[in-house]
Amino acid sequence: MFCFRIFRSILHKNLSVLEVRIVKYKEILKYILLILLLLGPSFIISDTSPELAVPGQPETAKLFILDASGSMNEYLGIYQKVHLAKKYVRHYVDKLPEETEVGFIAYGNRLPGCQSSRLYQPLEKGNRPGFQNKLFGLTPSGATPLAESIRIAGDYIVRRKSPTDLILVTDGIESCYGNPEKELQVLQQKGINFKMHIFGLGLKPEEKRVMQSLAKTGNGRYYNVGEDSDFFLAMEDLLKQEPLPKKAELEPEKRKSKIRIASIEKKQTDSEENFYRVKFVFENSDSENQCVILNLKRRSSASSKIQNWNPQRASEPERVERTEQICFQTRKGEGEFQISAPAHLPLNLELELWDTKGIPSSVDKSGEIKLTE
Repeated sequence: MFCFRIFRSILHKNLSVLEVRIVKYKEILKYILLILLLLGPSFIISDTSPELAVPGQPETAKLFILDASGSMNEYLGIYQKVHLAKKYVRHYVDKLPEETEVGFIAYGNRLPGCQSSRLYQPLEKGNRPGFQNKLFGLTPSGATPLAESIRIAGDYIVRRKSPTDLILVTDGIESCYGNPEKELQVLQQKGINFKMHIFGLGLKPEEKRVMQSLAKTGNGRYYNVGEDSDFFLAMEDLLKQEPLPKKAELEPEKRKSKIRIASIEKKQTDSEENFYRVKFVFENSDSENQCVILNLKRRSSASSKIQNWNPQRASEPERVERTEQICFQTRKGEGEFQISAPAHLPLNLELELWDTKGIPSSVDKSGEIKLTE
């Protein structure tokens, strides 16, 4: 009996302590609920949580399949195929919006045999420097396993819900007994949202027909590249197919030229010849190695109907009488040309800015102005 009383006393004390603690916890909970109500429902349930977020229009990712086989060391015109591929792939990627995911698979690249396809750059937003570094690190050597590359690309993008463009740049057809067309059909049967565009570099007629058929199967476009200018025009055409946001498009009248004629001063005049000082300013944030080229051109009596293939180059190069150049190792600066010109010839003047880092490429032009009367 005595033990029971002791037990009841201990139990009563413990229950009293527990009741006190419950009361305290209730008070704390009241304060927490009051704070949450004051902060509002947006604090309790975030409208940016993945489950509640409203999905936007998905961007079409760009996954390149690049030929780094041994034949890419060969020349197309005056340039090696691999250098042209690197130059214009970079050109294309640089013009895409920053939010576009880009990456690339390559085959060859010093790996022998028919299992050389590798994902060198996964699809990412904004990582353009990393993409470019890996792109320019490719060294051609090896075979052409197109079917394997398409299969690897499909395995990579199969879990993605957003559409993906596969962009194949190659100078040859399958050389490893695979069936690229069948691999594309397998991807389509899996319900993968993709298109496949193909750039064929210097292909023979029969190879061209094979690639045209492959692009058709992939619901994409085929571009035949026979020289440097073909590659430029092909990439520009593919870019035009993109629904680029308006903010990425510059209005022509508001576009800031990277090369501009600041002034032209006539220093001396005689009956035969005029002397001029042509001052200019330039700015190209993409490179520290560039040259300014002066084109002295015969004046055209009528507007030419020949389409200029590169809008960044001087128009109607057949009218150029003389060229001079000055090179710089800076992103922006100024300089001047001192030139002489026959007084009796109607001449115009135009400047071009060239990026000389790697393969020289035109960046911008000043526009043509009248030099002599």
